[in-house]
Amino acid sequence: MKKLILLSLLLATAAQAEPLVKSVEFTPTPVPVSDEERTTPFTRSSVIVTYRNGHKKTFPLSHHVLYRSGDKIGNGQAGAIVNKRGQLIARSAEDAAGNVAQGPFFSYAPDANSLLQVNGDHAYLLTHFEYHTEAPNVDTNKPPVQMYAQLPAAINAASVVQDKKSGLLKVVDLKNVDATGVSGIWTPCAASQTPWGTHLGGEEYEPNAREFETAPLQPMNLYLGTPGKTAQEGGANPYDYGFKMEVSVQPDGKTQIVKHHAMGRLANELGDVMPDLRTVYMGDDGRDTVMFMFIADQPGNLTSGTLYAAMWLQQNGDNAGRALLKWVKLGHASDEEITGLIRKGIRFSDIFETAAVNAVKANPALAKEFKAVYVYPGTGTATNQLEYLKLKPGMELAAAFLESRRYAAFLGATAEFTKMEGVTHNLKDKRLYMAMSYIERGMLDKASDDRPADHIALDGDSKDLVCGAVYEGLLGGQQDDTQGNRISSDWVAHEMRGMLTGARKPFWQAEAPLDKCDSERIANPDNLKYSEAMRTLFIGEDSGNHLNNFVWAYNVDTHLAVRIFSAPIGGENTGLQVVENWNGHSYLMGNVQHPGASDDLSGYAPAYIREELAGKVNKKGIVGYIGGLPSIKR
Repeated sequence: MKKLILLSLLLATAAQAEPLVKSVEFTPTPVPVSDEERTTPFTRSSVIVTYRNGHKKTFPLSHHVLYRSGDKIGNGQAGAIVNKRGQLIARSAEDAAGNVAQGPFFSYAPDANSLLQVNGDHAYLLTHFEYHTEAPNVDTNKPPVQMYAQLPAAINAASVVQDKKSGLLKVVDLKNVDATGVSGIWTPCAASQTPWGTHLGGEEYEPNAREFETAPLQPMNLYLGTPGKTAQEGGANPYDYGFKMEVSVQPDGKTQIVKHHAMGRLANELGDVMPDLRTVYMGDDGRDTVMFMFIADQPGNLTSGTLYAAMWLQQNGDNAGRALLKWVKLGHASDEEITGLIRKGIRFSDIFETAAVNAVKANPALAKEFKAVYVYPGTGTATNQLEYLKLKPGMELAAAFLESRRYAAFLGATAEFTKMEGVTHNLKDKRLYMAMSYIERGMLDKASDDRPADHIALDGDSKDLVCGAVYEGLLGGQQDDTQGNRISSDWVAHEMRGMLTGARKPFWQAEAPLDKCDSERIANPDNLKYSEAMRTLFIGEDSGNHLNNFVWAYNVDTHLAVRIFSAPIGGENTGLQVVENWNGHSYLMGNVQHPGASDDLSGYAPAYIREELAGKVNKKGIVGYIGGLPSIKR
């Protein structure tokens, strides 16, 4: 017993002796200059840790590939696109141009990561595979088929082991999360880890239910085995897709997935849960979209709650703008209620009556019956356009949770945001961070066009604003909604302002000559994750304005952004997750989606880039991490 007591005292003393950290600083990774650097992932950065005792220590960073799309690991194959029976899909459905792609398909687009159930030297890594980029045409005389949203998608659950001494990670087994209970998965994008240890992902660019009421949703028909059928004929239902997905992992690796219909249906980038375990902020990707907030009835339980949409009350149009936020209550629901509506076969035409734009112009009296909205309608052939809608009697609940964006605009919420992407938060300072990847169109001053509302009117040169910005939101309590009712949360965003902006490339900047935005500033921020221990916001780019997309480390105290990683050309930085302490090591999980993709390089004029240089890129998506980070204790 005495030996055990002595050992405990020694361990406690060692823990107390571990120096506390004063600050963390990253050194920059240079812009790629050689063909090798442009076509491979790399970091040249280090992290400099300054301790409170005055000592400094430098830790070199390193990039590690855990696996690539198509890799066979244990009993699974990474990114495998399968039907509900677990069989590899052999061919795509015919696209609008009559093209059919040849499978099998292994998605090149890994996105969200959640490292869960860390136990000793073992954990499980959940990774989204959003879509496949391109695949061979069954007609070999035709070019490859662009595959975005042409197939069902997948989430991989990988078994990860850690070398405790070196900190190196290794994947030893992998499988698809079984999604049969939720009718399959549609374009899963980013995600976060909930405070209670589950994975919270989102299905992006929801299918336009107005269009797919009469047209078959063929990608999900491939999953269900119902080719050519509409929802009314027993095929895929558009209202089954476009939701938050919560995945839990048991200690033995078994997974369970649920879709939270009560959190609304939108172009989910991700949901980020605040420290109260109830308030969730959601990025709504696309153009002409809405900022949503969900407040759960019970902490740690997302199955029921109240959905709100933001109203931007602009105070200033400079530096990406500053505004007060007010919140429009859309409604309260449970998963069970909304699931019941879907199972009963509700359709878009059951919720809204529509009037054609030309009909309203010909008969202005219709404008008193129908309300004009201009929003992103969801995936399909229809593009953003003016719609005239009239809510049918008793359809408030269905509209709020199945047509959340349309209904938000219908009730007067702001629907002009463009490419609203990553969301994360800073607990200590009560700050919300949100990426607006491209600031353009309806967000610009004097650019409202046919939009019936013009809440956002940002000043500045459009060539600067198109490079995007990261916004900072102030969080607090004692906030009322637009009807004067108190919102039951102390984490309500009540003001937003531009915090970090991109800008056009200066004429004198010689490095990275093909970049359209400043190579020394962020361009088109997408993925965001904040580290409380490092006081650092990590920013991943999805840019058509930087030839190579970068990951940046932004110190919220010094306000300095430092480039720490470069992806191969055509690749997007996705899947950021900060793992702050696993057996004395820290990690920045991060993937590279669709490296070398022709679609992402099509905007670059030199044929050398699109053909020769792209040919040097390994196009299989990368699931990996940045290692070398120490455990940080403040």
